[in-house]
Amino acid sequence: MSSVDDSTTAVFVETQTRHVLFITQAIFFFALAWCLVLNHSATAENDGISFYGVYHETVALLIGGYAVAFVGLWKTSTHFKAAGVSILTWVGLRVIALLLFVLLATPFNRGAFLNWTHMIAGVLGALCQLEVALQLVRENRSFRTVIGLVVLVLGGLIAAASLPDWHFEYLLQGEIIFQVGSPGVSSSGPTPWPIG
Repeated sequence: MSSVDDSTTAVFVETQTRHVLFITQAIFFFALAWCLVLNHSATAENDGISFYGVYHETVALLIGGYAVAFVGLWKTSTHFKAAGVSILTWVGLRVIALLLFVLLATPFNRGAFLNWTHMIAGVLGALCQLEVALQLVRENRSFRTVIGLVVLVLGGLIAAASLPDWHFEYLLQGEIIFQVGSPGVSSSGPTPWPIG
């Protein structure tokens, strides 16, 4: 009887985690979509998602979206820790969550120091997301998880190519593709992947 209770509890926690992730991802993407509706200028395309953290009409939306993403990441990491998922995975999720606030606290358009701090935090967050995604794909390889990882990497490459001054100004699109790839990395397995 104890194993049935443990199994029921595990299914409940897994379902609860999926619901938290679905809701927080939906709210994050809604906030991001609303930012795009308000301003989809060439400046936004060049500056990426971070533009919405300094543009007066979208600051509150991005803060709200990041705050909800933080909650989703933190709750997921707590569930993962309790489930015995690799320490790299659940700690990585917490690092990503904290880096969201570093990104908000370092407006890239307020001088070289804040710009570099912002870029380093963004790159560290993306690398953590990639590591967590790789860990989760290793644990649950399927067609869907591999496609999610490919989309994540494709978006990351587009965003990375947009950072230097190579006149390849698709940072916003690359970041959005990267984020779209993140939820799909392990959506079919027992440990769904949250956004960062």
